[in-house]
Amino acid sequence: MKPKYWGLLATLLLFLIFIVLSMKFESTTYLYVASVCPILIVPFLPDIRSNQYIKPKGNGAVRLISMENKDSGDTDFLVILFEPGYIKWNGGKLFFNLADNMKDVYVKPDPFAATLTVLKYDLFKHRRKKNWIGISLDQLEQRTKQLSYTTNEVNRLIIRTSDIQELLQTNFKQPASVGQQVGA
Repeated sequence: MKPKYWGLLATLLLFLIFIVLSMKFESTTYLYVASVCPILIVPFLPDIRSNQYIKPKGNGAVRLISMENKDSGDTDFLVILFEPGYIKWNGGKLFFNLADNMKDVYVKPDPFAATLTVLKYDLFKHRRKKNWIGISLDQLEQRTKQLSYTTNEVNRLIIRTSDIQELLQTNFKQPASVGQQVGA
């Protein structure tokens, strides 16, 4: 477990102990101490808003589109289309489900489209959800500081499919190779 979770468990346990002590001894002092404990709990609470999840719906606010190479038929790129302002760039992480991508969709050229390329170093897998891939928005935002447009103008993210496949394969193979190195 992370230290943040240990801190959360410790402060919750401390709060419960002082509540029980205040009831058992009927002491207002223990009750006052217990009333201060929620202030100690706040720094250890998980930041739920730091993660954003893209869930394409019928309204068309966001779409995941697989772009195929006409010659080989392989999927080369995954394009995430969204309206400017849809992504909260100060959020930290953006997650999308690979199962939500659409194929055979025509993306009309837009001369005012601002596109950011997502590198393989920006990608990571979700810990618990299968087929969910995360993008580090902090790294993308740092890269836009040297561009002529801002993150508020960005309406497309483009990811190489080979980077996603490499990410999915390396995460499964990595523990086995580490175990082989340790046993050798």
